[in-house]
Amino acid sequence: MIGCVMGFTLLFIVCFENAIHRASHHKWSGQLYRWHKIHHTDYPPIALTSDKYIDSATTYDNLFVRHGAMALGVFYCVSSHRVFVVIASEILAYAFLIEYFHEHFHLNESWLNQYEWFRILKHQHHQHHRRQNKNFSFLTTIVDDIQGTREI
Repeated sequence: MIGCVMGFTLLFIVCFENAIHRASHHKWSGQLYRWHKIHHTDYPPIALTSDKYIDSATTYDNLFVRHGAMALGVFYCVSSHRVFVVIASEILAYAFLIEYFHEHFHLNESWLNQYEWFRILKHQHHQHHRRQNKNFSFLTTIVDDIQGTREI
């Protein structure tokens, strides 16, 4: 049972991550668009890395986190306590991992650069900054592959 919950949660996470990031690139998403545009201003195609991570929007204003918290609220209302703990743990772990990797994608020097898998993810994210209608996912390309939005 727990394995099924974890599998469903992972599927939800990768789809939600891609959808919310994709929405943040469209003006119709309003505040989400305006907030996310700040990140692309901080890291334009000609300056994708810096010595220290730039976050003009601040973590407190992170609308991805707010939308994720709302999703957790829905899961809290519709699942048992045990199932919610599993879902919340997995979502929070994934969110922290994305945030950590994302910061390192934009650093000139990262200890993660020694790993080829990280350099591939970093390159894909930088491609997203160059062509903002591609590579919306951070840690997997499954949803981008399905949607035809993956660019190597």
